[in-house]
Amino acid sequence: MDLTLNLPDLEKTPASDIKAKGWPELMRKVLRSGAVVVTNHNHPQAVVVSAEEYQRLVDQASGHSAAAQRAQSLQALQAEFDAHLSALQDGRLAKAMARPARRGRKIALGEPR
Repeated sequence: MDLTLNLPDLEKTPASDIKAKGWPELMRKVLRSGAVVVTNHNHPQAVVVSAEEYQRLVDQASGHSAAAQRAQSLQALQAEFDAHLSALQDGRLAKAMARPARRGRKIALGEPR
């Protein structure tokens, strides 16, 4: 079931009808139309959906936020990679490798410390 409709497009029922006709009638409407807007004096107060639809919506919402976090992490990683790649391409690495390393003293193999 896909509830991509706007609130004004959903089936509406007054809160007084729920009181008069009972919960089973409301749930029949929910099963028939997917969602029902409960109104009070013609103003939307709540939207009733089935438990399965609610869980699907929660899962969908948490999936989108997790995907957004992954995308943001990947963008940060890509920016860091691009900065390192830029450093390699602009010649700084070649210049650094061409110079001898500076040390406090020369190290000879086999020499005791």
